[in-house]
Amino acid sequence: MNFRKDINGLRAIAVIAVVIFHFYPTALPGGFAGVDVFFVISGFLMTSIIFKGVENKSLSLIKFYIARANRIIPSLAVLCLILLVFGYFFLAALDYKVLGRDVATSMLFVSNFMFSMREGYFETADNFLLHTWSLSAEWQFYIIYPIVIMMLNRYMSILRIKRVVVFLFLMSFILSVFATQYWPKESYFLLPTRSWEMLLGGLAFLYPLKLNNDKFYVNKNFLEILGLGLIVCSYFFFSKFNPWPGYFAFFPTIGTWLIIQSYQQNSHITGNFIFQKI
Repeated sequence: MNFRKDINGLRAIAVIAVVIFHFYPTALPGGFAGVDVFFVISGFLMTSIIFKGVENKSLSLIKFYIARANRIIPSLAVLCLILLVFGYFFLAALDYKVLGRDVATSMLFVSNFMFSMREGYFETADNFLLHTWSLSAEWQFYIIYPIVIMMLNRYMSILRIKRVVVFLFLMSFILSVFATQYWPKESYFLLPTRSWEMLLGGLAFLYPLKLNNDKFYVNKNFLEILGLGLIVCSYFFFSKFNPWPGYFAFFPTIGTWLIIQSYQQNSHITGNFIFQKI
């Protein structure tokens, strides 16, 4: 796959929102939805790697996992080490013990399970490693997803596997809407109610829209603006008081899907110099 400047810019739009939300939550009350944008991007990229590998009969699980680990583990390990060093000098013994447990669960990519058994995301904002829940959910997706696709490929055609992905997306979305009402903490942190966001990104790769800027086609510029509008509106009009993810998360995720589908490599919005550097 060619380098996608639009997706790189989307990452900036997502991370800026998340950072602003954590420092100035009243300025951008829905900035946490940047994580949902990241999930869609991850699903798109992983699906492209997995399906191209399956179709070319070149997919290696070991190489796939090593590539994911090389992108995530080094920076996470450095962060955890720094926290342990500074925590030793500045934290009380009990707090340092909690930090040690959080480091262990983060490095094992199961911190989302731990946080789902504690207070909700918006009640534990003072935790140093709270943000690692999304890394854990993504890593669990990375482990399971290629195995499922490879197993299906032994018995199904690529066309039928694509339909299975659609089915899994719908089932996860329905579960997310239901679980968000009855088990809000578990729904927020755990993979079964988050995987639909990553699978939505996968569907952007598996079912690309035929677009052009001619009047006979859906206009790329329009889709990009519409997608960006949905994401930005989510940042401003949603807040921690809205059940999340549930159906509210459909707005920033479908916005991300639209931008990915528009494939605007020379966009002044996502492709500008500042966003590319961020």
